[in-house]
Amino acid sequence: MRACTVLVSAISLVFGLHGCQELFDKDAAQVKVEIQTSMEQASRAYENLPKTLDPNPILRHYAADYTGVKDGALLTLKDLEKMFDELAEQIKLGDPIGTSYKITDLKIDALTGRLAWMSYQDQTRWGRAGVVLNDVRTRCSALLRKDGEHWLVFHEHCSTVSG
Repeated sequence: MRACTVLVSAISLVFGLHGCQELFDKDAAQVKVEIQTSMEQASRAYENLPKTLDPNPILRHYAADYTGVKDGALLTLKDLEKMFDELAEQIKLGDPIGTSYKITDLKIDALTGRLAWMSYQDQTRWGRAGVVLNDVRTRCSALLRKDGEHWLVFHEHCSTVSG
């Protein structure tokens, strides 16, 4: 009797997961569109930072408990805030900084309707008067979760691509 109960439970679980997977497959495309839209918004906000001096349109794409690793260094949301504040301060003091930010090779995998993984490469270029002063390319992977209607990065790992 116990073996029969275990077998019935296992079969129910398999069919239950299969039903959830079908439901998930229908929503996976929507999850990808939502995350891609969020990434496009973050890119535009990053490029507009020298004009707006407001890092909040960028930071709103990160969870309050964000942790990251950039070339081996640990990062938190406070570290990102500090980085953007320092950049804004340089611009306020008269440093005519411009930025170009592109995301390429974006791959998004919806793990559930509220959890996703993505990988991408980005290129950040900083310059003054049309002269590129810094050109950095990184390869990143990130975990995102949906909070209300927004997808937030809560963990990210990025490494600078050489060459």
